[in-house]
Amino acid sequence: MRIIFLTHSSDQGHRFRVEQYFPYLIAHGVEPKWQPLSGSWRKRLILYRQLPLFDAVCIQRRLLSPFEFYWIRKKSSRILFDLDDAVMYRSSSSPHPHSLSRWLKFRSMVKGSDVVTVGNRFLKSQVFKVDSGKRVFVIPTCIDTNLYLKKKKTSNHREIILGWIGTKGNLKYLKKLEPVFETIRQRFPQVKLKIVSNDFYDSLHLPVVKKLWKLEDENEDLISFDIGLMPLDDDLWSKGKCGLKIIQYLSVGVPVVCTPVGVNSDIVKDGENGFWATNHQEWVDRLSNLIQDQQLRHRMGLKGIEAVEREYSLKVTSEKFFQVLQKLVGR
Repeated sequence: MRIIFLTHSSDQGHRFRVEQYFPYLIAHGVEPKWQPLSGSWRKRLILYRQLPLFDAVCIQRRLLSPFEFYWIRKKSSRILFDLDDAVMYRSSSSPHPHSLSRWLKFRSMVKGSDVVTVGNRFLKSQVFKVDSGKRVFVIPTCIDTNLYLKKKKTSNHREIILGWIGTKGNLKYLKKLEPVFETIRQRFPQVKLKIVSNDFYDSLHLPVVKKLWKLEDENEDLISFDIGLMPLDDDLWSKGKCGLKIIQYLSVGVPVVCTPVGVNSDIVKDGENGFWATNHQEWVDRLSNLIQDQQLRHRMGLKGIEAVEREYSLKVTSEKFFQVLQKLVGR
């Protein structure tokens, strides 16, 4: 079985939705090929002429024009369309989330694909808006737990680190917690904010530890957190997110406080492995509870590790993804 994966060339989505499956697929007789799509039309057309050589084409997150997708459809035996973002809408930074051009591209690709895989239930509902009979499989974004072998150990250290990991495009969500940080600083002067990213900002209220993201440091950075933060807006774009930050926090035993939007409320069981917070007072109260109670952080951290290993580990989702490919190619 030969599968080609067409992805963005400029983001990290393929790392979690494509590349980390390759060892499992290869071990089960699949020949996967990762191919970031070039911006050059000439190079794309040369690539598309090769598509008949593959048993299936997987398009990961890309929205293509109906004309370009028609060309791919014509050359491909079978197509799998994978979604881990609400690409049919504009991002949270836009005052107008609905986009006719995005929706028409999305509609064309859903209609023309044989199978669609999605990272959460919200994205599945958007696929069904286009085609209620489409074969859709929910495969959560997962992590390779072997990369996060070191777990958080509770200690009596007085300093408390509120941690956030992500790309600069999502820093806007963290900045909206500044009023919360002001209250937290007044109550708990020992609290610091640690940002692991490719960009940073200076909080007006908390001392900030700035750490440039590196894959080889990721495990150490995560276990340096005492509490993981996952704020979001309650909008269409945010509902399509797949909760990678939360999964990473929980995988090392760090409890989470999050906005219960989209998949966040599925991964975080309120009061079990973290807390939900929907307004200023809830953010302050939930963070205060965890800051003050070391044993609570420890108990929630253990529950988080269990949840990831049970539902969001590469070991679990690799088999699900392989089964989808088998159904797609009829084996």
